[in-house]
Amino acid sequence: MSASKGQATAPLPADILVRHGYIITMDAERRLIPDGAIAIAGGKIIAVGEDADIASRFFASQVIDAEGAPVHPGFIECHMHASFQLYRGALPDHLAESDAFDTVEAQFYNTVNDEEEYLSVLLSAIEMVRSGTTCFLEAGTVLTPESAARAAKLVGIRAILGDPFIWDQPQGFAQGKLEDTESCKACASHGRVHQELKRAPKTKAEALAVMGQELRRNSHKDALVRGHVAILGLGTASEDLMNQAKDCADAAGVVLNLHQSYSAADTAADCARFGKDPLVHLAETGFLDRNIVFGHGNHFTDAECEALIDRGASIAWAPAASMMWGHGSTVHGRHAEIYRRGGNIALGSDSANWSNDFDLWRQASLAVMSAREAHEDRTYLVAEDGLEMATLGGARATGMLDRIGSIESGKCADIVIHTLDRPELVPVTNMVRGLFYSARSKSVHTVIIDGKVVLLAGEFPAFRERELLKDIGRASASLLKRMGVRVEANNIPRPERLGRQTRTAG
Repeated sequence: MSASKGQATAPLPADILVRHGYIITMDAERRLIPDGAIAIAGGKIIAVGEDADIASRFFASQVIDAEGAPVHPGFIECHMHASFQLYRGALPDHLAESDAFDTVEAQFYNTVNDEEEYLSVLLSAIEMVRSGTTCFLEAGTVLTPESAARAAKLVGIRAILGDPFIWDQPQGFAQGKLEDTESCKACASHGRVHQELKRAPKTKAEALAVMGQELRRNSHKDALVRGHVAILGLGTASEDLMNQAKDCADAAGVVLNLHQSYSAADTAADCARFGKDPLVHLAETGFLDRNIVFGHGNHFTDAECEALIDRGASIAWAPAASMMWGHGSTVHGRHAEIYRRGGNIALGSDSANWSNDFDLWRQASLAVMSAREAHEDRTYLVAEDGLEMATLGGARATGMLDRIGSIESGKCADIVIHTLDRPELVPVTNMVRGLFYSARSKSVHTVIIDGKVVLLAGEFPAFRERELLKDIGRASASLLKRMGVRVEANNIPRPERLGRQTRTAG
C-alpha cells in the first residue's frame, strides 16, 4: 500500500551504507559529493547522493562511516602478469632485457607448479586490493588459470583471465624475433636457440585447441572471475592466429588483449612482416576494433594514432614498465596525446621486475607527471585525467563500462574508501589534488568489491594475511632454488662514485 500524501515513506533495506564520504563518482557529470552516501544491495549500487538524503531513504545492518575521507570507484588494472611475483626483484639492473627470457623467465615457466602460481597470484591480488584496485585483466601468461581464479576468489578481487600462451611463433617472445627466414634471417637464427616452454603451445593447432577455454567462466553474467581472449603478441602470433583470436573474441562478446609496439625491436619486426605501420595494417584488415586492448603501445606513428582513435581500440599504458627498462615511452610515447584527442587510455602495471609493484596510483601519477615533463606543460594532463584512466578508461578497455568504473546506481559496488588519518591528506584543501598528488594508495582503508567488504580498516577479514605472506616467502625461496637462479647485486661500475666514497671515507 502506498503512503498517503504527506506521510513519510519507510526506509528501504540495503546491505551496506557508506556514509559521510567525499564521493568522487566518475559518473557522466563527474560529480563530487563532499558529504555523500552510497547504498548497496545484492552486490550493486542502488543509490548515491547526499548523505542526509540517502540515510533517510535506506537502512542497513552494516554502516561504514568514511568520516569525510575520499571514496572513489575501484581502479581497473588492464595489463599485468600475475604469476611473476614470486621472483620479484630477482633481475639485476645490469641484465639486458633481451636476455631476461633465457636467463630467468624460461626457467620460471619450466619450474613453477600450480600451487606456486596460486601463491604468486594471491600475492598480486592482495597488493592490488591494498592499493585500491578492484579488477584486473591478466595478460594470458598464467600456465594454470584455475590457480589464478582460486586466488582471486579468496581475496575477493574481480579477475578477467585468458588462456595461457596463445601463440604459434614462440621465438617472437623476446624482442619481436620472427619465424620468417626471408624477412629476418638473423632473427630466425636467434629465435631457434631460445628455450622452449614445456607447458605452452608449440604450434597453431595446439594454440587453437586451448583458445577460448576461459570463456566458460562467463556463463553467469555476474561472475566475479570472468574470461577473455588473450594472445601474447610481440611477434609471437601469425596473422592467421591473430585473426582467429579476433573472431573468437567477437563471437563471445569479449575483449582481445595483446602486447603491441612495446620495444623498438618488436615494432620494427611488425613493420617488416606487415610491410607498413603495424596498426595501419591491422586497421586495413579489420583487426583493429573497439574490443582490442593493446598492452604498452609505446611506439606509434602519426598514422597509427589516427587509426587507433578512429577504430576505438584501447591502450593499457604502463609508464613504470617503460621507465624500468629505459624504453623512453614517457618521452616519445603518444599515450597522453591520444588520450587528449579522445582515444581510450587505461593503465597497467605489467609485472614484477618491470614495474615491480601492482599499484595503479603509481602508474596514474607517472602518466600525468611524465606527460607534463615531456610536453613541458603543467596542464597537459591533470589529476582528474589520471583518475579517468584508472577507472573509466579501464572499464572501457575491459568491455565492462556498463558494470564498473564509476559510482552510480545500477553498477557493481566496487568501491574504495580512504582515511583522513594520514599526514599526506592533511590539511584538507582540495580533496582530489590531495588524494592524487599526495596520499595516493597510502590512504586506502576499506575496499568493497561486488558488494562485499574485502578489506576493512586495513585488514582482510576472509584470511590471515601475515601467515599467507610467510608461506609465499618460503615458496619463493624454494622456487628460485629449483630454478637455479642466484639473486645477485647490481654490478654496474661507477668509478667516479667509488672514488668519491673512498675520498669521503679517508
